Amino acid sequence: MTPTRPWKSALHLHVAQLELRSPDGLRVLCRDLAFDVHAGERWAVIGPNGAGKSTLLATLAGLQSPGRGRIALMGRALGEWHGDALAQWRAWCPQFWSDPFPARVDETVRLARPHAAFDAQQARALEALLAECDLSALRTRDVRRLSGGERQRVAIATALWQDSPLMLLDEPTSHLDLAHQQLATQVLAAHARRGGAAMASLHDLNLAWGWATHAVVLSGDERAHAGTRDEVMTPQALTRAFGVPISRVEVCGEQRFWVAAATRAQALSVAGTAP
Repeated sequence: MTPTRPWKSALHLHVAQLELRSPDGLRVLCRDLAFDVHAGERWAVIGPNGAGKSTLLATLAGLQSPGRGRIALMGRALGEWHGDALAQWRAWCPQFWSDPFPARVDETVRLARPHAAFDAQQARALEALLAECDLSALRTRDVRRLSGGERQRVAIATALWQDSPLMLLDEPTSHLDLAHQQLATQVLAAHARRGGAAMASLHDLNLAWGWATHAVVLSGDERAHAGTRDEVMTPQALTRAFGVPISRVEVCGEQRFWVAAATRAQALSVAGTAP
């Protein structure tokens, strides 16, 4: 699916000295996190439960304020953006959703652009997007009657239909089977190739490794690392973050991660000091 609203400027999201706190404000999740997101990049947000992945993504989406630090989108502080203008640059796909009333799949996806004229060209673009997300056969189904994985694909399609260059997705593959996990990463990679960027929290390290160009690893102990995938997703850093021994192995000519059974103390003694 090609963008129906061309992006006239190259995407740039700047994050500097970011501090995140837990939703109750009582715990610091990370300090001094800094990175830049540009067009064409795919960022995986990785870390254990409670480390702050959802908090980071919601903060970058402008849904909550950081403890401190600066977030700028296209050179403008995130807090200065009006909601409608911000929606033209970033799309938000949360981990959970609510469907309080009956609506068809295609109607739900179209809600991402409620004020846009829907002509024949838009109708063709919507059909192409539904096909890309394997939703063509479900287009007239009530979203309340879908399985978790089917509804997840609708959520991804809705974020794509918003037609914003920066996509922020909280666990977009959590309900998907293996084939649709690959499909989700493929459509997000295609979005990046069209000049956008995607940032998604992922629990599957191998899925993240195969998809991402960059990564943020949150350890849950106030430490965080951001950079290219190869720099950040090291076995040592992942072992420290998750508390289990993680090794990188070669499988069928490709690099994959192997997780061994061990206590957290054993894992941390193996990890030593993360880079």
